[in-house]
Amino acid sequence: MSIYSSVLMGGKDIQDEELEALNVEIVEKDSDGDRKLKVPTRYLAEYLNLVKNKLESSFWNEVVGEKEIIFIFKYNDGSSRKYELFSENETEVGGLCSKFNGDSTEKTANVYKYLSGNSFYREFMKKNYSELINR
Repeated sequence: MSIYSSVLMGGKDIQDEELEALNVEIVEKDSDGDRKLKVPTRYLAEYLNLVKNKLESSFWNEVVGEKEIIFIFKYNDGSSRKYELFSENETEVGGLCSKFNGDSTEKTANVYKYLSGNSFYREFMKKNYSELINR
């Protein structure tokens, strides 16, 4: 079974039980309530829907898989937008990461490299996206 990885920040309204009902494994939970997750492919759509509906405004969530990386950005007005990361929209996604997180656009310009800076994703990103990280 294929698994996606996700670091859920801004998910205080998402209960552990809701994740467990989707067979999402909570790998780690920190003192802020941020969770490192493993999401089964079978439940990816349900997980993304849960995030879309319950993520706090001004946060985003990425879901990293072997062949795709999906972002959901939740704006201040409560609206959200989903992106599947491609070279054609990487500048837009990187700009949103910069805007939402306060990182420089230089740091977020290569979104693949930016994500590989997260220790939870690092080895997986190197294995599956090295060409895009190192371009």
